[in-house]
Amino acid sequence: MGPIDGYVNKNVPFKFNGAELRFDLSQSLFSSFDIDVGTKLLLKTVARDPVLSSARRVLDEGCGVGTIGLSVAKAFPEAEVLLRDRDGLAAAFSERNRLANRLNGDPGWSGQGEARPARPAPTVERGLIGAGLEGRSFDFALSNLPAKAGAPILELFFDRLSGRRGEALLAPAGRAAVVVVSPLAEAARGWIAEAGLVAIGGARGGMHEVFVMERGKAPDKLVEVPPLSGYSPLSGYSPLSPYLRCEAKFSLAKSSYRAFGFWGLPEFDTPGYGSAAAAELASRLPSIRSACLRNAIFIEPGAGHLAAWSALKLGLERITAYSRDLLALEATGWNLASLGGRSGIEYAGFDLVAGPEPAESAFDLVAERIDGRSERDWEGRAWALAGRALRKGGFYLVACSPTEAARLERRRPASGGWTLAGQRRKKGFLALAWRKDRD
Repeated sequence: MGPIDGYVNKNVPFKFNGAELRFDLSQSLFSSFDIDVGTKLLLKTVARDPVLSSARRVLDEGCGVGTIGLSVAKAFPEAEVLLRDRDGLAAAFSERNRLANRLNGDPGWSGQGEARPARPAPTVERGLIGAGLEGRSFDFALSNLPAKAGAPILELFFDRLSGRRGEALLAPAGRAAVVVVSPLAEAARGWIAEAGLVAIGGARGGMHEVFVMERGKAPDKLVEVPPLSGYSPLSGYSPLSPYLRCEAKFSLAKSSYRAFGFWGLPEFDTPGYGSAAAAELASRLPSIRSACLRNAIFIEPGAGHLAAWSALKLGLERITAYSRDLLALEATGWNLASLGGRSGIEYAGFDLVAGPEPAESAFDLVAERIDGRSERDWEGRAWALAGRALRKGGFYLVACSPTEAARLERRRPASGGWTLAGQRRKKGFLALAWRKDRD
């Protein structure tokens, strides 16, 4: 939804194998003030690796702002480099940094007895770790593995490299190098061995450890976990089975429903206080209960608890979600599809950063979870989106901290016809609802 200039926190220089680069960083992304030491240790470890220097296809999984993949592309321009991240803002920053470092590829040419082969530009895409790469293999894979993804997901990545689960991401003679924080090092050794990969080197730093490995003989296949019942709204198949953490009975505003919790997302065992405050406010406001709401947007829905509760209690028929996090979009779709008796809810999920913009005056409810925004003028962007998307008489429902609520209220458009319909405080969180009184 618009350019990412407001997210840029700092621009820093970086050098790899003699290639000089610069990277825009963001306070909303990992390592916001400098290139992190784990990434530096990983790149230093592989700088002279002969397999990397001759690789034709390279994968940077969990690319963040693109430091690893773009550094490799700059130093080894013959390689075809793919950068992936589940965060739409990370993907946008990687693309921004690709353009800033003039990594545009080269179409090649021939003439007068000479020829220059084409050089591919790095490509950036959104994706969950190890998912959506069917039919593709790589000569070298690199990753600064995020500890917050959860141990089962990190283990999955090693299994996907070797082919223990699904197609092997590594080519037969391929290599991989990963860096993990030191508390995960022992577990990583076990995952590498169990996946049938062969450790051939590495390095240790003060807080990190690097592992370099090769694909060994074909490992014994694991029995695949059956896909979750329901549907995947974005991709048409289930990349979520490894992310499944629990299935449980949840409750919001004294109403119960069954849903899934997922590794790498909050609210896996109970809805948070922000979701609870928003649901309690919506359930107690006569103006919302009697508004005949049908079409709603949920911004940063997490695992979809508030969306699921709203579908059941507010009678929603169509739900659209916007999030930076691809996992949140997929998880929300699955939890909506799992609601008993309400599986026919129309659902669509979109990248909050890339859009598309919601249809103008098409929605009855815009519900947003605001959590420590670092974008400049996020309040103006929030009001602009709600004002554009809501029809007259629609509601803007927000869950946030009291400080963020005060900032929103100060920026409420004077000419927008917004009326504060109610608010609800719960354990340090505040839910507020504004009604749009005119177009």
